[in-house]
Amino acid sequence: MKRTRDCDTGLSRRAFLATGTAGAMASVVGCLGDSESSSTPSVTYRHRYQRSGLDAAPNDAGVELGLWEDEGIDVEFVTSNGSQQAVKSVAQGNDAFGNAEISAVMRQMQEDSSIRIIGQVIDPMAGVVSTAEAGIDSWTDMEGKTVAQYPFGATGPLAMAALRKAGGDPDAVEIRNMQPGSEEALLMEGEADAAVTYFPQAVARLENNGYETNVLILSEILENLGVALITQQSMLDDQPETVNSFVRGWLQAHKRFATDLDGVIDVYRDKVPQFDEDLARETVGPIYASRVPDPELGREKGKGWTPADQLETTLSVFQDAGLLEETLPTEDYYTNEYIEQNQELAIETAEAYYEQLENNYDVGPNYV
Repeated sequence: MKRTRDCDTGLSRRAFLATGTAGAMASVVGCLGDSESSSTPSVTYRHRYQRSGLDAAPNDAGVELGLWEDEGIDVEFVTSNGSQQAVKSVAQGNDAFGNAEISAVMRQMQEDSSIRIIGQVIDPMAGVVSTAEAGIDSWTDMEGKTVAQYPFGATGPLAMAALRKAGGDPDAVEIRNMQPGSEEALLMEGEADAAVTYFPQAVARLENNGYETNVLILSEILENLGVALITQQSMLDDQPETVNSFVRGWLQAHKRFATDLDGVIDVYRDKVPQFDEDLARETVGPIYASRVPDPELGREKGKGWTPADQLETTLSVFQDAGLLEETLPTEDYYTNEYIEQNQELAIETAEAYYEQLENNYDVGPNYV
């Protein structure tokens, strides 16, 4: 459901309903004749996947709880079937904003540099997951093993790049393609020794079935960035106030995810087909850890900041993995302008996650 404002008097739909029809109509009638000057920017925000687990929860809650509306912008949150689709939709002007794996963003920018990164959403959550029985305790232990990976996307090539960086030989690994959702069954049935996948849910499912697990987190060795918040360059040039309002609402939505998890889940629960809430709650620690940078950076710059050195490392990693043929100058990929304009809120948002991780979870902010 997309939230809208009733008029420029500041009378939101929530206020209209709370005040009552008779008491509110005078204000509404007074602004109907001035619709052009009272219009609130309305945009779509394209998510990289369908709803699953808690990944999309902050965005749905941000819309339904009116957090973007409070910043003077109407946002419709919509899903897609992969990062490439989300990036192309933004590049083609079908959506004002989107989020996508940074590899897909960079590949699109090789063809069309109209896309710009305006914030970091989450750190990479991909890892090589195995049961303890497989004996994969280090990267080089993958040699001689059967490793399942998706036949699309960046995770498989990145896993081999990580193995190579750790001194191992990717040619000594037997690769098996898998479809999303099959990874735990392949591991439990012994059809693969390990799987390259989004690891929080995979680990939770395996451990709930009585298996001890090992995880090799790709970003620990590659130091690459993960999912990016994107828009078109034309939005930055022509509608900077809209971009700023969007970023503020985005930060507010992520802050609420940290400070009111139960409230966010209440909003989100009915939006996800076959939502396994217990499983989702088991993954909150790693998810929170992925939402913020290292505290030294987060407490200075805040959530969403894109570090130039890590972006340069990411570009190098993707070239080494064969995911990019060439690169643009680093400054062409991103701007931190809008996180910097809202630095106090960005730092507050980061601090909310650090506090939750310190007090309530057994992983820290540097876990991923």
